[in-house]
Amino acid sequence: MKTNFFDSARSLRNLYLVRTVFQVIWAAGVLSTALTQPRVAAVLLILYPLWDVACTVYDLRTSNPTASARTSQVINAVLGIATALGIALTVFHQPAYSIAVFGAWALGAGLLQLVAGLIRRKQLGGQWAMILSGAQSTAAGIAFVFGGLSGKLHAKDMGGYAIFGAIYFLIGGILLSRRLSHITTAQGGGLVAR
Repeated sequence: MKTNFFDSARSLRNLYLVRTVFQVIWAAGVLSTALTQPRVAAVLLILYPLWDVACTVYDLRTSNPTASARTSQVINAVLGIATALGIALTVFHQPAYSIAVFGAWALGAGLLQLVAGLIRRKQLGGQWAMILSGAQSTAAGIAFVFGGLSGKLHAKDMGGYAIFGAIYFLIGGILLSRRLSHITTAQGGGLVAR
């Protein structure tokens, strides 16, 4: 049971830290290309939900989620694939619609992340940053839908979204690292970890 906890917590921590790095690089790419190389930014916009799908699949394979957490992750992966397809179909001809599609995905993914964070808080602890991230993603998603449909938002606006996500993932990774360290220290001193 302890090994399962440690494996799940370490895997999740590593995933959060890798996601932090990716999102910073992705945001830099979008911000630097959105106005000067819109086709490159468009491809990056398509890749973002696919990256999220890859992370979700990795998480499903390396952690031991509860049935409800597993269901929310599977739904998130399906939404990510549909979003990448929706963005690909709109980004080159109706870029504003692609922002709205991205927003609808951010809204749905944010709600699912909020649910997963609440479930994992009981399992692993150290999830308040993911809960906040889910709430913020939900709010940002609503703004992106309306901003995209009205033509007021651009691919460059997604860069800020990714940076905030990176901050939350970094905090989540640090919190899980601290929890693992405290439990390891307690076990080393002969205490039973809970």
